[in-house]
Amino acid sequence: MHAAIISIWFSESRNMNWNDIRYFLAVARHSGLTGAAKQLGVSQSTVARRVETLEAALRTRFFERHTHGYQLTEEGREMMEKAIAIEGSMAEIADDLGERDIQPSGMVRVATIETLANQIIIPNLPALQNANPALQLGIAINASLSRLPQREADIALRLCRPEQGPYAVKRVGGISFGLYASRAYLERHPIAKNATLITGHRLIMWGDPMAYTALPRAMRLWSDGSLATLVLDSVQAQVLAVKAGVGIGILPCITADDEDHFVRINPAHYLQDEDIWLIVPNDLRRAKRIRVVSDFLTQVVQRNQGILAGTSTRNKAA
Repeated sequence: MHAAIISIWFSESRNMNWNDIRYFLAVARHSGLTGAAKQLGVSQSTVARRVETLEAALRTRFFERHTHGYQLTEEGREMMEKAIAIEGSMAEIADDLGERDIQPSGMVRVATIETLANQIIIPNLPALQNANPALQLGIAINASLSRLPQREADIALRLCRPEQGPYAVKRVGGISFGLYASRAYLERHPIAKNATLITGHRLIMWGDPMAYTALPRAMRLWSDGSLATLVLDSVQAQVLAVKAGVGIGILPCITADDEDHFVRINPAHYLQDEDIWLIVPNDLRRAKRIRVVSDFLTQVVQRNQGILAGTSTRNKAA
């Protein structure tokens, strides 16, 4: 937003407060009233009225209203940038003033992949909750890194490092993927114990390039170029497909090694290691609640490196 608009806001609209920005941001992030109302715990009519009041006060139209939702105008996108900066500053002020308090408070939204959420983060949440009872955590699974600037997430724990952007980025660990099949499938379609190329088999491929960037390429290198029998973008769906005997799939070792009827195929050869990156927007990284959650995520990844790296394998290898 232009500096003149901000100036008008604070000089002529003194009755407006932080809630006006909160309502605008909620609508912008959810692209409509329904999600915003649910987030804020108010009615849709209240959200609409507050946004209209904001637009009238600043004599600017921030949204185009459509039947399918609210779309930001150019002025709305400029307002979004400024509102996010204000949001970060407000959070930082609150955290700085509250440093003497016993506990941090407020919502922290984390974007991550299914495996890390289900098997590393969620099982360890009681420790975070017990130590920080006033803290709220929202987890968005498979959310895109491109959403971070719009604050649909405050922290990302991902396998892909952003090439650019206003982020603080830190490698916190790694995760390994192996090649798996069900015992029943291998009884029908045997594979030589030390096979270095999978030929003539049904392949289950990954279809989500943002969550598991290297896996489709790894499967092509490990196989003879056979066509995929099935393409999926969910870890749970992949596990179910392998369990059903649909074919051979690349799975996180931390997930597949807990399946009694899975066989890990030639683990010395079929291994794909991926770095885990902690990503935080620069303007939020000093906030106390962000630091607490960032430290928690870093610690749980590092404490579980053995099973994440596939070194604690239960499955008998083929």
